[in-house]
Amino acid sequence: MLSLGYHITWSGRGPDGGQDLLLEEPGEGLFGTKKRTWLISCKHTAHANKGKGRSVSGEDVGSDGGIVDAVMQHKADGYLLVCSTQASSSLVKRLEAIENNQRVLTHVWDGVTLERMLSTPRGWAIAQRFMPISAQAADWKVFATEEPNKFVGATRGFYMKMTNRHGSKLPYQLSSIDERLDAVAGIDLPDGHEIRPRGVFCDDKHGWFIWYFDYIYDAPAPSWRNKVIEPSYTAEQIESLLGDGTVTYSDGQIDNFRVRIRKVNRSSDSYDADHYSYYDQLDYVD
Repeated sequence: MLSLGYHITWSGRGPDGGQDLLLEEPGEGLFGTKKRTWLISCKHTAHANKGKGRSVSGEDVGSDGGIVDAVMQHKADGYLLVCSTQASSSLVKRLEAIENNQRVLTHVWDGVTLERMLSTPRGWAIAQRFMPISAQAADWKVFATEEPNKFVGATRGFYMKMTNRHGSKLPYQLSSIDERLDAVAGIDLPDGHEIRPRGVFCDDKHGWFIWYFDYIYDAPAPSWRNKVIEPSYTAEQIESLLGDGTVTYSDGQIDNFRVRIRKVNRSSDSYDADHYSYYDQLDYVD
């Protein structure tokens, strides 16, 4: 939630010794920057029912009066249910009734919503840190965006933007991306150096791709004990190794590679290999 720009606070301990989580939603400037506060209720039922999971029911969140009283107690504006599965249909109706009759805002972030939030430039680092097995999985996870030809893809621990020409076939594109990622993995790099994909534009009608990669190398601030570290390749050399401007791969497409060299300090607290700023200026993708 912090990565999405929300302000998060904990309440004081209640009679049962627990604490409540509060989210402050910044307002829109055109409407006077009025803020709203949400009381958050988190329910993890994905491993219930012998690992099969189940929906969050009304019994899980308590009575209607309890929800309204808790919101009023914290002087909040709304109630946000965050769950790893989904709210049951009866619970959704209850929350809608609370909003209509009690004038308390209600909203649900279900498992699908959370997965989409994590599969963004701002959320991907969180997924890698707290769910490394899922984030590093080789299998593809592809998420649609609000625009019909733009997707978000996650595979091999990488996150990338993908844009298709209208009418392109997504499975065709995925096999092509895998072949290029295999080629990248075959480039010999020293420890602390890596090449990460950021985006790809696919135009199968005219038979070409435009790829965006970052060559990241660890070069901490020099001191009297260490020497200045330089990248092993130039951007042009990496592009040539991958077959820039040629038909190199089995799908017969022409590839154009755009590689950026980025010097980083991995020991810095602010370092993030998939920081959202790395996804700026992907001209054809954006």
